[in-house]
Amino acid sequence: MRFTATFLMLVTAIGGATAAPSAEPVEIQAREAGVDIKICNDTNLGGNCIDATVYAQHDCHSLNGSPVNQNVKSVSIPNGYRCRFWSSTVCNGGGTGDIQSPGNNDISSDRVSSVKCYAN
Repeated sequence: MRFTATFLMLVTAIGGATAAPSAEPVEIQAREAGVDIKICNDTNLGGNCIDATVYAQHDCHSLNGSPVNQNVKSVSIPNGYRCRFWSSTVCNGGGTGDIQSPGNNDISSDRVSSVKCYAN
């Protein structure tokens, strides 16, 4: 019985000595604003178009299921950004290379299925 009482006192002492969680505020890093791009299946931003919001540096935006999947002919990209279009749905493999703002009105590599954008 004496062992149990001594053990409980030891556990209580150790438990009281552990650090309490800090009450200091933690700075949370905000997610970057999205880049709004326009993607069309005809030249000069014609035909069927979609508006997509891509989060710069972080987001691979799949075009799978959209009317422009594997049929991208022109894009509009806002100032300060560039985008790369990929043949896979996960932003790897062959692609267009970087397309700078304001975009491209006649993309020759139309077999693309995803896009990723970057700040300049």
